[in-house]
Amino acid sequence: MRNLVRGFATLALAALPLEAVEFSGQAGLIWADNLSRTSFGPDQQSAAVFSGTVSAAQSRQLAPSLLLLVSADVCVEQVPSFTALDQLHAGLRVQLHRKFGLGPFAPVLETGVAITRANFRESGRSGWRTEASLGLRQRLTETLRVAAHGRWEEFAAAHRPFDLRSRRLALELNWDAAERWQLVGGASRFWGQLTANASENIYYRALAGSFGPRIGVYYHSIPWEESGTFGPGWVAYRVDCSADFWWLGATFALSAKTSLPFRYEAVKVVNRAAVRYDSAFWSLSVVRRF
Repeated sequence: MRNLVRGFATLALAALPLEAVEFSGQAGLIWADNLSRTSFGPDQQSAAVFSGTVSAAQSRQLAPSLLLLVSADVCVEQVPSFTALDQLHAGLRVQLHRKFGLGPFAPVLETGVAITRANFRESGRSGWRTEASLGLRQRLTETLRVAAHGRWEEFAAAHRPFDLRSRRLALELNWDAAERWQLVGGASRFWGQLTANASENIYYRALAGSFGPRIGVYYHSIPWEESGTFGPGWVAYRVDCSADFWWLGATFALSAKTSLPFRYEAVKVVNRAAVRYDSAFWSLSVVRRF
C-alpha cells in the first residue's frame, strides 16, 4: 500500500504548479484522560500533550467539477510526563474532489491518500503510516453541512506491538451558529488494532490467568513487549478491537485568518477478550492561515 500511495502522490505533485502555495500553522494543548489506554482503572495514566504543526497546501482545477488538492505538514508533539511519546512526524496528503452539479448545495465526493513518517523518542513506536479515504459531503442549508467518511490505515512500526491496521466509518455535522462561531459534532466506528499498555503486575497476572482463562489465552497470543513508556516494567501490547468515538467541538473566528478550535472527544475500546479501555481528550488550539 505504501508504494501505491507514494506513486499517486508523485503523479499529483507533477501535475501541480509551483506557485499559489497556502501556508498555515497550528499550536495546541490536549489533556488526555487515560493516555496510556489502560484497562485497570487505578493504573490509568493521564497527561498533557503539546503540539505544533506547519502546513502547506496547493490546489488545481483539473476540470469544472474536479479539484486536485495536495498538502504537506510537519508536526512536533511533546508529552512532558512521558517523554518516550515525544514525536516528530511529516506527511503528504493528496485528494480529489468531484462535485456533482452547480452551486453550494451540490454534493461533493472526496477520495484521498496520505503517507506520513513518524519518529518517536521510543524508537520501537516509529514507522510509516499510509491512509486511503473516501467521503461524501453535502450542504443541507446555508448554515448546516453533513459529511460521511471511510478510512483505511496501516502503520508499519519498528516493533510489533505498535504495528497496526484499521478501518473506520464516520459521520459529522457542522453548524455555522453565528458569524464567528461554528459548532461540530460527530461519531465514528473503528475496527482494527490499537496499542494498549499495562503495568508489569497487571499484565503478568493476565498472562497467568488471574482474570480468567479467556483473557489469559488471548494475551498470550498477541505481540507485547516491556517498553517502560509509562513507568518501570510497563508493557505495551497490541489488541484486536472495535471502538466507538464521538466528539463535540466549537470554533471561534478571531479574524478572517485566525481561529480558536475547542474539542472534546470520548473513546470506548473493547478488545476480543471483552476487556474495555475508555479514554477522553480535551483540546484547545490556535490556527493561523498566512
